Amino acid sequence: MARKISTALLQEGMLLGRTLYDKTGRILLQQGQSIKSTYIEKIKQQFPYIYIDDELSEGITYEAIVSEETRAQVIHTISERWNFWKSEGSSFDRIALGQQFTKDLRAHVGTLVEVLENTTIIREDLAAVASYDQGTYVHSMNVAIYSLILGHALGMTHAMLLDLGTGAMLHDIGKLWVPESVLNKTDKLTKPEWEIMKSHATWGHQALSRQHELSYLVAHCAYQHHERIDGSGYPRGLKGDQVHIFGKIIAVADVYDAMVMHRSYRAGMVPAQVMEYLFSQAGIAFDLDLVSIFSKRVALYPLGTSVTLSDGRSGIVVSIYDQIPLRPVVRIVQDELKEGALQEDVDLTKQLNLTIAQSENAAVIDLID
Repeated sequence: MARKISTALLQEGMLLGRTLYDKTGRILLQQGQSIKSTYIEKIKQQFPYIYIDDELSEGITYEAIVSEETRAQVIHTISERWNFWKSEGSSFDRIALGQQFTKDLRAHVGTLVEVLENTTIIREDLAAVASYDQGTYVHSMNVAIYSLILGHALGMTHAMLLDLGTGAMLHDIGKLWVPESVLNKTDKLTKPEWEIMKSHATWGHQALSRQHELSYLVAHCAYQHHERIDGSGYPRGLKGDQVHIFGKIIAVADVYDAMVMHRSYRAGMVPAQVMEYLFSQAGIAFDLDLVSIFSKRVALYPLGTSVTLSDGRSGIVVSIYDQIPLRPVVRIVQDELKEGALQEDVDLTKQLNLTIAQSENAAVIDLID
């Protein structure tokens, strides 16, 4: 029972609806804790959004697609190894993943494969509670989840899914060798900086292709995730079926998550807007069939999203139907037509005269006042 709000709206005494973790996967604040005034500023500095429990969220059935424990374990596994490689200054042609890291990573991917096997649609906003300094690790895991949901839809074998998920988890490993000044630059990159940034795909391929514990297809996930079917991608400008199906899948998953992910210097776009972009490029940069499947497997209005209906009323998404995700159940909390706030659940599958006119990024409107 929780809903998502911008941390700009945090108030003392609110109950935390989902556990918060630091960049290494350790618990910062436990679900159910009352938020003290001394916590608020620190939370705002680290998280763009959090989940809270309150009257408005009563009755919302929220089940994370990946358990909080698994999420924390994956982040810890990746961040620990990433930080080790950075501290050691290992070059991309000498990096060694190590048997234990490879074993742990494959185990995590295996868990995701099993969890997603019977998942019809992803109802949650996977980027919602990532802290600003968790971006790299959460992005890696989210891309793996989105890629696997597509892999399952295509009927891939278990062995293929393990390779796809592992490759998706490691697709950005080449960024370890991109200077921080380039990687974290908020302004437009210069031409030389952009050439350095593009090199991460090649560096990732070189690093992973030397790992005997991994399939060579895993290395190609790093190599091809920025290729586009019209030849406009990099590093090799591959076209059409020159791009492996893994590369096509991860390209969609990577762009989607990158665009919805919140950064310290900009808010993420809402899922519906990002899906519009993917469809605008479907058949051009991205595989049309994959984009179409993806749009049916990822909710455009995730649970907790703030929306405005076509009649002017505002509310939050409290329930999503598998077969008709574009017409969720919306809890009305603001009504421009009447005085005061109403709490009424509107089922858009039954009220066909209504549509969602606009969605906000997770309760940026203060629904309390």
